[in-house]
Amino acid sequence: MNFNDKIVWLTGASSGLGEAMAKAFNAAGARLILSSRSISDLQRVQASLPRQEIPSAVLPLDLRKYETFPALAKEAIALFGNIDLLVNNAGISQRSLAIDTPFEDDLKILETDLIGTIALTKAMLPHLLERKGQIVVISSVMGKINTKYRSSYAAAKHGVVGFFESLRLEVEDLGLNVCHILPGFIATNIARNAVGITEAVLKNSRNALGMQADVFAQKALKAIHQRQKNVYIGGVKEQLAMLLKRLAPGLFDRFIKNQKVT
Repeated sequence: MNFNDKIVWLTGASSGLGEAMAKAFNAAGARLILSSRSISDLQRVQASLPRQEIPSAVLPLDLRKYETFPALAKEAIALFGNIDLLVNNAGISQRSLAIDTPFEDDLKILETDLIGTIALTKAMLPHLLERKGQIVVISSVMGKINTKYRSSYAAAKHGVVGFFESLRLEVEDLGLNVCHILPGFIATNIARNAVGITEAVLKNSRNALGMQADVFAQKALKAIHQRQKNVYIGGVKEQLAMLLKRLAPGLFDRFIKNQKVT
């Protein structure tokens, strides 16, 4: 797998899947632009990249400040002269009932996971069309199914699925690929930063028992390298849940209501 001379703008690069993907892209030869809100965490990730001889850059990004994205896109392109891949990975999760979730938190999730991701993609779209590059979106199985404690998160991820699958139909004949990756349960700290999380729920989070982030990263890079379109990466249970939801939605609802969701 070779990403030599490819320039990758990776959001959510300061931890979890983003950090694992940053190291995998760097090891494969890519020049990276690392973005998230935390400059110090980005610098830590940058310093830990295995091939320090390959140029990389840190570019702070807050997905809720989407009015800054046209200028930020120009700044990102100027760092290395162009960008070949935009990897939309940043986001936040949720662990709370809808009735217990303040609307401000609903808005935070939707702005971060959906609106900000769309806005950044649109800011980069003309350049990526010109480059015949690739847009990658790291979504979630929650874009295909639904459970309790994820109302706003599932809404955002369903929106992500709808937007990027429609976008693909508009741009694929123009040479721009949209690679939509659906992770299952992955062992990261995303649950720790989720809206509505408690220590009791955190201890039982399925993410802690999921696929290792570095394993996910290698599978994701393979899909990106092959310019695949829709890719699921995770366990069998989540895959079966998506199949059941599609084929027998009523049965899925009865099943999922009786599951312990963490």
